[in-house]
Amino acid sequence: MQAILYCDKKTDCIPVQDRPEALLPFCNVPLLTHLLLYMEHSGFQSAVLLAADEHIRRTLDGLRLQMPVRYADSLASLKAQAPTLLLRRLCLPEWDMGELYTLCGKGAVRLLRADGTPAEAELHPTGSPLLEPKETAMLRLSEFHRADTPAEYRALQQQLLKSGKFARQRIGEGVRIGREASIDRMSILGNDCVIGAQAVLEGCVLGDGVQIGAGAVLRDCVICRHALVDKEAHLEGGVVPEGDILPAHGRRTRQRGLLVLPEDGICGGMSRWNTAQTALHAGAAMVSLGMRLVIGYSHPQGESLAMAAAAGAVSQGAHVWQAGACALSQLIYAGRLTDSDALLWASGQEEVQLLPFGKEGMPLTQAQTMRLWRALECGISDRIVENGRYAGASGLLDLWEDACRRLLPDTLPEVTVSCANPTLRAAAERLFSGGSGEQITLTLPEDGTELQAFSLEAGVLREEQLLLLSMLSLDGEPLVIPEDFHPAAEAFAEANGCRVLRMHSPEFSPTAAELYARQSLCRDGVRLAVHVLRVLAERHLTLRQAAALLPKLCTVQRDVSTTLTRQAVEGLDNREKEPSVRLSLPPQGRLVRLRVHADTMEAAAELCTQWEKKLRSAEAKN
Repeated sequence: MQAILYCDKKTDCIPVQDRPEALLPFCNVPLLTHLLLYMEHSGFQSAVLLAADEHIRRTLDGLRLQMPVRYADSLASLKAQAPTLLLRRLCLPEWDMGELYTLCGKGAVRLLRADGTPAEAELHPTGSPLLEPKETAMLRLSEFHRADTPAEYRALQQQLLKSGKFARQRIGEGVRIGREASIDRMSILGNDCVIGAQAVLEGCVLGDGVQIGAGAVLRDCVICRHALVDKEAHLEGGVVPEGDILPAHGRRTRQRGLLVLPEDGICGGMSRWNTAQTALHAGAAMVSLGMRLVIGYSHPQGESLAMAAAAGAVSQGAHVWQAGACALSQLIYAGRLTDSDALLWASGQEEVQLLPFGKEGMPLTQAQTMRLWRALECGISDRIVENGRYAGASGLLDLWEDACRRLLPDTLPEVTVSCANPTLRAAAERLFSGGSGEQITLTLPEDGTELQAFSLEAGVLREEQLLLLSMLSLDGEPLVIPEDFHPAAEAFAEANGCRVLRMHSPEFSPTAAELYARQSLCRDGVRLAVHVLRVLAERHLTLRQAAALLPKLCTVQRDVSTTLTRQAVEGLDNREKEPSVRLSLPPQGRLVRLRVHADTMEAAAELCTQWEKKLRSAEAKN
């Protein structure tokens, strides 16, 4: 049996307003997710989603279904290629599949519940044109549960909890509960909620980003997302709409408009985002990733935003280290010394962009990205929850410089540093000053995480080549490299008696992860330069002689816009698997990143073009 689901109905009364009903959360899982998982378990062969918007497609990106799911714009383009269940409204299912198959064999029918009310569902036999049926059929063993009022919504939530299957999802991610707060087992808390001390919740449903004040008492209530309940407030059997404030006494009031923030980092390229208010929200939202943060900036123009972000994080109880002017590579080092949970770095001049990173400076996972977005949307900086701690971390950058200096060889070539970040350029010039002989120019980006080297005799050596060269200075220790590194790395390592270890490979372990963090060669261009200079000094090589030892590493990277979901992209990558091709899809946006390795740039570019055509072909099929 196949299913066709309408996904365009809006919901306007319970936790998510002006959003598709498909995204209505039941026990912190979207309604559509519940439905699709049930269908897959029940033996449905495929599902078609009608009028699914961008939010719905993103929801399905991380849902790994064995049942194929495709999209369509209208019912007119479809037909019943197999026995078909058509849902004009989504539901929490409780079906007898035998009953549905029996009814489907008698022709197209509209389904009625046992009490005679419409189930808003139809059954069509194979070959049916999917026109609205004239015949009806009464269901005896099946039920299509829906919620049209807050009371029905709360009742369905509690029905799911009583089944026991969803009890572990009762409390969402990032929830903070104050001391002596009382929450019974029939209450459901969405993601990133804050529950004040001594608050009492009985049989309540809370949407994402809800804040409950100290001493508040709520019974049998639905509190929609981003709503605020003041301290000592009392409410029984009521509803607080999305974004409203419930004061301790008096009528509810609307919350002021919340700041909507762009996807590329937290502050985008437009000057109107570069305000202290934006940075305050950003810093406060970072506590959704952890309560120990390091914050820095690349240019003096970012200082005010970094300070505002630190104030926002401290207001939410975080312990913040302010590193001052630095490169991202230096900030990662400071985060490692302080065992911080996350980093926030202000990049750029004039138009500053606040970039969040996870522990050890790693890019955010999809789950972390969504948590940060939810925290940004709910504007948690509007209320001070708890006083945090603020500490200076600029002294840690001196430790980074000392650690690099200890690794330097005694003799250095004449090194020139090119870098747009004045702080990093000054530090690198101090490290590499006083050399003589071959003239080498090191080029570092503003964040300091990559490196290129140039000399008149050798030409340009890219970061991949320099990483392979640094392998010769590790004294038998394996070099930990990214999963998508050029395939030639293993052959080079074997030829030189060295070892490499790719991240996320079967051999990768917590010990290897610690080694990757300690080496920092893939995230710190200055440290990489130090190891390259050690190889040149220990083996008495010029940069040209060292380049002759390296294989040709030709890599082409291209960002391709696409309408495919993450699930579809991963499926294409698995079906057409090639070791020299890597596809990645960022958590936000619709850009597929193609990274292709070959022996020549021409071959890499040609292979990249071939894969772009495969993506376009997959789009056409969907």
